[in-house]
Amino acid sequence: MALTDYHSSFEDSVRWRLTRDGVEIENSGIERTKGAPATVTRVWQNFGDFINETARTYRVPCVLIVATICTETAGNPDAVREEPGYTSDAATPHRISAGLMQTLISTARAAMQDNSIDRAYLLKPAGSLAAGTAYIAQQARDTQLDPPLVAAAYNAGKLARQDGSANRWKLRQYRIGTGEHCDRFVRFFNDAVYVLASHSLRPTVAYETLLGVEPLPRPKTYVERKQPSDVQITFGSNARQESVTPYSMGVLKEIVAAAGLKSALISSTSRTPADQARVMFNNLEKYGVAHQKALYGRSGDSVIDVYARSKAAGKTSDQIKADMETKIKEVGPTNVSRHTGDPNVLNVFDVAPSSITDKVAFEKAVKADTRVTKFLVPPQDPGYHLEIPQPKPQQAG
Repeated sequence: MALTDYHSSFEDSVRWRLTRDGVEIENSGIERTKGAPATVTRVWQNFGDFINETARTYRVPCVLIVATICTETAGNPDAVREEPGYTSDAATPHRISAGLMQTLISTARAAMQDNSIDRAYLLKPAGSLAAGTAYIAQQARDTQLDPPLVAAAYNAGKLARQDGSANRWKLRQYRIGTGEHCDRFVRFFNDAVYVLASHSLRPTVAYETLLGVEPLPRPKTYVERKQPSDVQITFGSNARQESVTPYSMGVLKEIVAAAGLKSALISSTSRTPADQARVMFNNLEKYGVAHQKALYGRSGDSVIDVYARSKAAGKTSDQIKADMETKIKEVGPTNVSRHTGDPNVLNVFDVAPSSITDKVAFEKAVKADTRVTKFLVPPQDPGYHLEIPQPKPQQAG
């Protein structure tokens, strides 16, 4: 059954369907919050860029992420909730939720397959968004990204029946015996559909993908529009040409051609621990500790702390970089930066903004190409940061 047809979680629960205006509940209509949609508007204005990036990565419609944020914290990135039985983050990570999307530390670690995730990571908007959205994507097989089901599964950990005269959804949620959580979520969701439809910041994964009226764009064959044979890709002094795969080189050339450009310079590619230490050192010298800590997770922050201690101790640049390299090896290079991973699995590289003569056109072309799963732009990152998953080799026979 399509989500646009009336359906329900159980035979005796309320029925709903998706329309262009949001979730329509049978005999109730499109429910919204009272007054102007101030909470959704504020969340989208404050965190829209982060939400767009995360939505693109996990292929989750932006409206679902916005509704989750509004329902969980009303847009407070510093929110922390300790559940009954909590003793400490280390001992009871399943009893502590932190950040915009209020993901349990244990749930965030499982969803992102990263046991280094902690409270500090989730209190960063980008960290909380990544963890919460990864969890929504993980549950999509059960929820089909149907908004009330997303709300219930996210809140209760799974889809389960819960009777209660005040629970019209019959879905388990907190407070037990009520439908309050799904009710709030649906109202914020409908607000989000309304706000994002006309906001100047367009969602990267639109609500219409749930309706089936505007499927996700396929990777664009830019060669059909403009042959990239005359596009020149050069490499900076610290970039390794062999680290950019032929597949990724083709993607970049097509993007550059689609933007109406003739050339681009790749300034950074896959890195050794020594390379990563050098890049981090240079950026710390240029931008400062606070700026760089906003870009990294727990492992990267620990490397930055080594920089700060070594610099305060009066060590030379080479000594500081050596200390940072040692720490990178200790915590695991890929836990610090994806630049240190296998380029034949996930190809990560940076394009120098100074080499792009039409930045608006280039950024638009990158965002339109779904082969690029992560794209960071200045000032969020010093360069244009692209991540391109590589096609799996076909097995013979």
